Amino acid sequence: MMNKLLKIDNIMYQVSDLRRAEAFYTKALGLKKVWEDEDAKMIGFAFEKSDSEIVVHVNPELPKFDYSYLVENVERFCKDFQQSGFHVILQPIEVRSGKYAIVADPDGNEIPIIDLTKFGGSPRYDH
Repeated sequence: MMNKLLKIDNIMYQVSDLRRAEAFYTKALGLKKVWEDEDAKMIGFAFEKSDSEIVVHVNPELPKFDYSYLVENVERFCKDFQQSGFHVILQPIEVRSGKYAIVADPDGNEIPIIDLTKFGGSPRYDH
């Protein structure tokens, strides 16, 4: 089976104030708040014409800026990717929606991948 990047799943930004960011992304940019994880201090916003998300967080342990490509199953993708002779930089880890990993192209460019296995393959919105 061939691995596929399905779409840009999310673009993530670190912010200093979640409430200020929520007001900005909804009022100034017209995005819709679709979920909030109070424990992880993250909010997800959806675009009007796409289910790709902008995610904001206040966790200094996470990157200031990040993005992820959606795949069907991160663990299977990484296994097939390695068996094809390619490099997995970060083995799959648990995240809110399922699994996350970073693979590399032949020049070492990082390709972050994420899946929705905890959500049955579909985005989960609580707002």
